[in-house]
Amino acid sequence: MTEILEAFRLGDIRGVYPDDIDAEFAIQFAHAFAEYFALKGHIAIGRDMRASSVVLQDGLNQGFTASGLNVINLGLCATELGYFASSMADVAAVIIVTASHNPARYNGFKCVLQGGIGIHFENGLQQVMELMLAGHTNQVSHKGKVSSRDYHAQYIDFLMRRFDIDGTRAGVIALNGLNGTASTLAADIAYEFELPVTWFRKEPGPIPESGADPINPALRLQMYDFMQSDHFSLGVAWDGDCDRCVFFDGEGRYVPSYYMVGFLADHILQQSGPGNIVYDTKVCWNLMEVIKRHGARGIPSKTGHAFMKENMKRHNALYGGELSSHHYFGDFFHCDSGMYAWLKAVEFITQLELPLEELVAERRHLFKCTPELSLKLSSTESAAGALLKKYGSDAKGIDRTDGLAFDMESWRFSIRDSKTEPFVRLNFETIDSGVKLLEYGGRVLQVLEPFRVDDAEWWRGLEVE
Repeated sequence: MTEILEAFRLGDIRGVYPDDIDAEFAIQFAHAFAEYFALKGHIAIGRDMRASSVVLQDGLNQGFTASGLNVINLGLCATELGYFASSMADVAAVIIVTASHNPARYNGFKCVLQGGIGIHFENGLQQVMELMLAGHTNQVSHKGKVSSRDYHAQYIDFLMRRFDIDGTRAGVIALNGLNGTASTLAADIAYEFELPVTWFRKEPGPIPESGADPINPALRLQMYDFMQSDHFSLGVAWDGDCDRCVFFDGEGRYVPSYYMVGFLADHILQQSGPGNIVYDTKVCWNLMEVIKRHGARGIPSKTGHAFMKENMKRHNALYGGELSSHHYFGDFFHCDSGMYAWLKAVEFITQLELPLEELVAERRHLFKCTPELSLKLSSTESAAGALLKKYGSDAKGIDRTDGLAFDMESWRFSIRDSKTEPFVRLNFETIDSGVKLLEYGGRVLQVLEPFRVDDAEWWRGLEVE
């Protein structure tokens, strides 16, 4: 046990196995988590497809039963099945063992309390870490037991009652599980909704060496190549634990989440009428135009599933979208769901009068963005100071919700520390031309150059999506 537990991140638990997180860590985490949140009754625990997930789940089982809790074993499952389990009256909390899109050597925990309340460092994980550092162990007279429950059929029935989709109008859909947990749900969902699908990388594990990140350019290219094999209406790819959902048009071209979040928000607002929409502040002008057009209200949030859930619940939002391709739904306990996002997109495309690719082109004419750049800097604070000195006086506004976001009137950029990886994230958007966007981005990179501590080719990532 070190003085600082590296696996504790701002939004969840994540680190390298077994250096940062191992079976002993899991046991101690369970004792501390049960103590701080005063858990009683049952806790549900599931896992993704990583080999180390079995070891960590066993550690959690041991720690929670030793703390007097009964453990419901969800087995191999998508993270959203855990969120569904959290809606059960006798489930006090849920932990899914996963490192999401990270490479196989990583692992971690995503934690929610009953009703899908997200847990992060600012609302409990810090105190859990402090209990672990103090060596806290629960002493109980009766240990809990481990039993298994399968919520898959109940969850699919839940979805069937919320979507009315005509599978004959959907066309053939290309599904890419990236060897994560998506197929544990999506295969049965496709069958029940009578959706024609063709799979790529369906079976859980082993995940791609670089991780199961559906917006990784190399993995996007694989999906493009796969979609040339047939005539598809839509392509869908999920990350390792299935809570991120990325889309491709009928030609196999990636639809940036910048635009897809806007399409889903527009669709949901048309269905429900004006309401609250939660968004991360990295790049948001495309979405804000949709919100304004519907007379809805935009709610800014820090990036990260726990923070987004918190704002979704606090403001009873209809929908929330992140640039990272997490999609949150008010009628799914205000949680993120890759399956919900997929089905909403199918609803959406079956009602379109134009192909999806033409709609994307229309939005690109109005708003342009770059892919997110990941930089390693010597000091984010010093770099932010340099940007404030350079752009602060000319900025129309500066948003400090999550890092810094500079509104330069015809263009906008944001910089913030990643909550899951040792990088600084940089994003750009504009209502000007693509050439202008690259020019603006280049100037910002020049300001950041003195703080560089990597050998990455920053400029290669600067392109118009």
